[in-house]
Amino acid sequence: MSCEKGDGDPMEDPLFILESGEVYRNPTEVKMSQIVMPCHANHCGELSVGQLLKWMDSTACLSAERHAGSPCITASVDDIHFEHTIGVGQVVNIKAKVNRAFTSSMEVGITVSCEDLFSSCQWNVCNAFATFVARRTEEGKVQLKQVIPRTQTEQMEYSIAAERRRMRLTHAEIITDLLSSNTAQLGECQEYQGAVSAERTRVESVELVLPPHANHQVSTFGGQIMAWMENVATIAAWCTLCLGQ
Repeated sequence: MSCEKGDGDPMEDPLFILESGEVYRNPTEVKMSQIVMPCHANHCGELSVGQLLKWMDSTACLSAERHAGSPCITASVDDIHFEHTIGVGQVVNIKAKVNRAFTSSMEVGITVSCEDLFSSCQWNVCNAFATFVARRTEEGKVQLKQVIPRTQTEQMEYSIAAERRRMRLTHAEIITDLLSSNTAQLGECQEYQGAVSAERTRVESVELVLPPHANHQVSTFGGQIMAWMENVATIAAWCTLCLGQ
């Protein structure tokens, strides 16, 4: 973990000055800072990944709605790799902005960093990309306005966003093809000493959607669903670990 001293955000882009002399700020950018309280921690005393996913989803949704000018919903989130854990008392800084808008969907880039207020250390936690879709109105689908990239970083993300979208669509087709009856093949089952049966790690959860789980659109928001998924996955992982010992 690297420690960056000072007040600057380790993820902050260099200042971009407009012709008018004003400092440019991406109109879709949304920033959120949260201090990690004990109620946000898991059994290890670290920030629950599910809680972090909820914060990330909320920040990204605000960015998407700022661009769309209408309610948006989470369509998908790409793979996320968490580089560091976050402890109680540390500050989580989340930044989200729309990288590119397509017909009715848009890619939102999310960056998460952590800050220790007492040592002035800052470090990156993860980068993520989420796809949001503007809700249909009575007139039909919402036609999103295009994003105009200005900085070098924005231009790069704008260009790569189209390729990432193509890869998402291709990946979905590949998975569907692999799971089809024509291509799915059962591999040989091999016995491993100390192996744990997959059935013994199976975990199911039924959740009742309550008002605290709803967003401003009065429906369960994506971050809450991801938090429930992460909780069940964590229990299954612990089952594997405990049963294997």
